[in-house]
Amino acid sequence: MDVARPGAEARGGRSFNRCGDVNFAPQRGFPQRGIGFPERGGRPRSQWGTLMPKPSRLALLATISLAALATPADAAENLGTMTVSANRTATDVAQTGSSVTVITAEEIAKKQAVTALDVIKDVPGVHLASSGGAGKTTSLSIRGISAKGVLILIDGMNVADTSNPQPYYDLTNLPADAIARIEVLRGSQSTLYGSSAMGGVISITTKSGKGEGKALTGEGGVEWGSRATAKSFVNARGEAGNVYYSGGVSGFTTQGWDISKDGPDEDDNSKNGSANLRVGADLIKDVGILDRVNVEVLGRYLKAKTELDGWGTTAAIDNDSTQRTLEKAGKINANVDLFDGVLANSFSVAQSQTRRDLFDADPSFGGQYFYDGEITKYEYQGTLKPVDHNTLVFGADSQRDHMETNLVEAHSVTNDGVYGNYILGLLDDSLTLTAGIRHDDHETFGGHTTWRTSASYRIPETGTRLHAGYGTGFRAPSLYELYSPFSFGSPSGNPDLKPEESQGYDVGFEQSVLDDRLTFGSTFFNNRLKNAIGYAFGTGYYNTASARAYGFENSVTAELTSELSLTLNHTYTQARDNDTGQVLPNQPHHTGNARLDYTPSEVSGLDTWVATRTASWSYDSGTSTYLGGYLVWDLGASYAINDWASVYGRLENIADKTYETKGGYAEGGRAGFVGVRAKF
Repeated sequence: MDVARPGAEARGGRSFNRCGDVNFAPQRGFPQRGIGFPERGGRPRSQWGTLMPKPSRLALLATISLAALATPADAAENLGTMTVSANRTATDVAQTGSSVTVITAEEIAKKQAVTALDVIKDVPGVHLASSGGAGKTTSLSIRGISAKGVLILIDGMNVADTSNPQPYYDLTNLPADAIARIEVLRGSQSTLYGSSAMGGVISITTKSGKGEGKALTGEGGVEWGSRATAKSFVNARGEAGNVYYSGGVSGFTTQGWDISKDGPDEDDNSKNGSANLRVGADLIKDVGILDRVNVEVLGRYLKAKTELDGWGTTAAIDNDSTQRTLEKAGKINANVDLFDGVLANSFSVAQSQTRRDLFDADPSFGGQYFYDGEITKYEYQGTLKPVDHNTLVFGADSQRDHMETNLVEAHSVTNDGVYGNYILGLLDDSLTLTAGIRHDDHETFGGHTTWRTSASYRIPETGTRLHAGYGTGFRAPSLYELYSPFSFGSPSGNPDLKPEESQGYDVGFEQSVLDDRLTFGSTFFNNRLKNAIGYAFGTGYYNTASARAYGFENSVTAELTSELSLTLNHTYTQARDNDTGQVLPNQPHHTGNARLDYTPSEVSGLDTWVATRTASWSYDSGTSTYLGGYLVWDLGASYAINDWASVYGRLENIADKTYETKGGYAEGGRAGFVGVRAKF
């Protein structure tokens, strides 16, 4: 949740944001899309003429709202789905008091997702604000809490860029093909995950060879499409004896489109390449009190380059500014299970590094700037199951954040934390209660305690589940917010900042009827934030009083026939600054999506779908304007040629809608893509 003040200051014909939003906090010499300043967007170049009339956005919103009566995000999931993120131990979603969505590799493939953002964009409570499409910075928020309050983990590694004004990880370049599952956990999660998890956690797990039963298996594919877009990937995995392994490479390139709203028709390209590796082994099995000793090593590498438009006095001219990003991360994990499953222990050390280089060709701010961020984390977690229906998860961690740029001197800070979470199952696990507490010792801000409790109650006879949760959270000011000496000659860092603190709750239900062919429900959420950190040109970073975000998450899933299925999601959010009443930036009141899948029995292997996504107006603090709502339609199909090969295709924005999700940035026009996937 970010606090924006209306009436942005102007300089050089551009507006300066008075907001603490991660995507608008100034960084000198860093006008990149969505990181530094609001930038120009524009009408993207369409690929074909209009194919269909514009549908009614209001009609769709009404349909979603009335049909859904709404459900928590997890209502769309099979009640047998397991989640790890909600309690940091495997838990049936139906026994979880938190709101969580689990997306599997099979669902990712059906979405024809290119990046992780394509996977999560339809999750209730999640909103994305893009700075111009593929490769350009895209910020996300959960329930009105912006990216700085959402922790993103890749195989348990915190991969945030600590050199950002507010550290977060941008998923825009992360390929979807290597992902085994994504869990989107909503609500305050600082108790289990510490600072930066006030709004929720997005946990991404890559594919592993464990349990494959083969020495080598995997898949590969290629895709081509509009705007000279191409991608390719290969993922291989397997196991031999007690050793398992997986690895993959992926590449992507696109000519893109002119992301500037008011500038010339000039395309802004992007490209990236990535690699990941995972090797593990069960060194000991069933020896004395030892059930298992497992060691695993993980590594990832990503390199990206994207073209940016100008900013400042030459904003109307594309000046071929570029940004290069290099990401590296590694983790060593040891698991020791004891006493026939009574006690599981996990020890890990991980480090992630991000390097961003900006080559700014604008004569007003010309130059080369670098931004280095690094996170090193040591962690222990224990899971104790002394008796049936009782689980205690406990642990300790130590995290060191480091930042260095050629504009801000190097700084580091360490935070140590201990936590515990108790899970109690009653009434044959129809009722599940959790209670947790965490204490952090921050090098700069001292001790801080957070807590969370939740409940889930199932009535199997009626297919009903009730759930509720309440939690507190905090986020320490970032190194940039504390120590940045200036931004464009203006004071910036403020060493007297206080940590942001939050408290929030949610309560909801889900209902399954017609032999589980129809599931619907609703979740109400309410989050409050005090000491919110904002930014004002000429003043720098400051604490404001408070902000609030509340609303409903709604969804419905229905098996209409044996061949036809429907999914509807709708989120209503009211996110405002309590002092001014101003709507918080990039927080539309209504967002929704719908997907209709048709798998005809007459044509084996064919799967077709039509999907739509919509949002109402939202406020953009950088431009001090309101962005209009939109409704976008997509269409896709896939066909399994045989057991190992399939072809697919999709049309995006088939009505060629002109719209923005972030002020001044153009979203993509009509485009088409085709691809081939093969298993081996």
